[in-house]
Amino acid sequence: MKLSRVKISSLLIVVFLITSYIIAQQSYFFKTADFAIFDRQSRYLAVQLAVDEDIVVIAIDDHSLKQMNTVAGRWVWPRTIHAQVIEALQPFALSAIVFDVLFAEQDIYRPAADTYFNEVLANSTGIYFATLEQNLVAGGGVLLKELPKELGLLKTPLAHENAKGSFILPLAINRQYWQLGSINFNASFDGVGRSYDVYRNLSGWHFPSLPAKLVSSLALPLPERQNVLLQWRGAAEQPYFTLSYVDIYQAIVNNNKEFLQKLSGKIVLIGATASGLYDARATPLSDQLPGVYMLATAIDNLKNEQYLIPVSDFSQAVIGVMVITLTCLVFILVSGYVRQVGYTLLLMAVISLILTSISTALLKQQQLLFIGAILLVMLVSFLIFSFFYGYLEYRRRQQALAMFGRFLDPQVVYKLLEEGALSPEQLNKKQTLTVLFSDIRNFTQLAENSDAEAVVKLLNQYFNQQVAIIFQHHGTLDKFIGDCVMAFWGAPIQRKPEQDAVAAINAALAMEQELLRFRQSLPTDLQSFDIGIGIHTGECIVGMIGADLRLDYTVIGDTVNLASRIEGLTKNNARILVSEQTKKISSHAFDFSYQGEHQVKGRQGKVHLYQPQRRDK
Repeated sequence: MKLSRVKISSLLIVVFLITSYIIAQQSYFFKTADFAIFDRQSRYLAVQLAVDEDIVVIAIDDHSLKQMNTVAGRWVWPRTIHAQVIEALQPFALSAIVFDVLFAEQDIYRPAADTYFNEVLANSTGIYFATLEQNLVAGGGVLLKELPKELGLLKTPLAHENAKGSFILPLAINRQYWQLGSINFNASFDGVGRSYDVYRNLSGWHFPSLPAKLVSSLALPLPERQNVLLQWRGAAEQPYFTLSYVDIYQAIVNNNKEFLQKLSGKIVLIGATASGLYDARATPLSDQLPGVYMLATAIDNLKNEQYLIPVSDFSQAVIGVMVITLTCLVFILVSGYVRQVGYTLLLMAVISLILTSISTALLKQQQLLFIGAILLVMLVSFLIFSFFYGYLEYRRRQQALAMFGRFLDPQVVYKLLEEGALSPEQLNKKQTLTVLFSDIRNFTQLAENSDAEAVVKLLNQYFNQQVAIIFQHHGTLDKFIGDCVMAFWGAPIQRKPEQDAVAAINAALAMEQELLRFRQSLPTDLQSFDIGIGIHTGECIVGMIGADLRLDYTVIGDTVNLASRIEGLTKNNARILVSEQTKKISSHAFDFSYQGEHQVKGRQGKVHLYQPQRRDK
């Protein structure tokens, strides 16, 4: 089966779109689209997903900074404050206290505070501290093998012996109390953090993140991967149950054990949420999410194994190709045959909704399918196919207008195009038509006695008026034959034969009235300008007829010949004559005066002719 050029072009567009998707799947442009949809889905689902109620945040917020000023002074507070909190909470058997605060420097102005802090740590359990791996600069860093073993670096078989690293270590804390993990912020190329480390890989040396350190200490399993994509949970402003640091401190000072009992068995995170401490992170939940909530989310995900598992790159590509191929093929069917943009828009909206629903449902089950790039390619597909088929439609309309604009009113051409009535199978047929011939009487004599330019001008004026009348009465202009006009009714505008006959006679009567008006505007020597009109109804063959280089929409058959012969008989009888067949099917609309029977060339029997007249109302 030979494919048309349009189908071949459509298939090439599909191949181009699929190839572009596969090649550019990891491109910045596509990943931006993937992340944009993923972030919106995450925000939508987060409020529906319950957070771990065993995780509590003690926030160093603006309220605490203000209220603690009289007790602890301006930030940074003396470590005595934190020591008092740790010491007071020990009787309530907390699962852990995790500091999202860096104790990087010893307090040289208040060394006693650091001493007291370490004394409290010596008698406490489950206290975890944060550290940061820093980016190495040329010539910087220290050998990892020389770092304190208390740091917790794990040497793997792939570790480089001379690998270097740089960390912000908690130097204010004695090494024997170190339970450390990294809190490095992993931002995607767009600056948004969507994942969290399980461990940092430093040339084969592994350093656990703070969430992984805590979860491992709770004897819970960790995923065998370097980082995890976070499944965001809770409200965007404050995902986890939060207490102000000052409220905890006041409860300790006031010995409010009932208030402190709320923390029994909890994992308590202490971190900054105050706007002035600049610990905000860009995440899918919020552009300014305090880092302690990102830490809480990572702990929640690892503790409860609720992190996201992306589908493989191969599966992602296969799903994308399948959806794009299906979309394009349906676009081809809808756009190519229906040619209505509204349908394709509705189709794309339905496919997008289904795909988004599936992706969101998977996300709720911790399966991540990126759909942003797929939706983007679908949009590009819609634009390309809309442009492509729009161009084809425009070219088809222009071709139809160029072809049928000679025969029909342009507005009628557009209407027939919308109805699909100008297709070859609709155009070429045998059917009953009403054919009209209108000829100028004594035109040869008129042409011989007048200037050529004047004759042409006269004919153009006359034909313009007559063609307008034919179009006004929904007729099809067939051709001009010298000074003769040929028109027909019944194709491509299809109605009942009696309606066509009535329309043709109405057009003839209007042509007669226009002739009388037109003749009054002519010079005296042209006042004899007159016409004859013959009309006949019968079966004809109508269609695109001609040679490859020139096709015309015309009718052929005995009906055409008889209509022409009837027009020739008008000279000595009446200006308008119709056949008996035409008279029979239009007698409900007009009165007719019998004009006798006449012998017509090419026919054995005589034909009965009638002159139509409008009925008096």
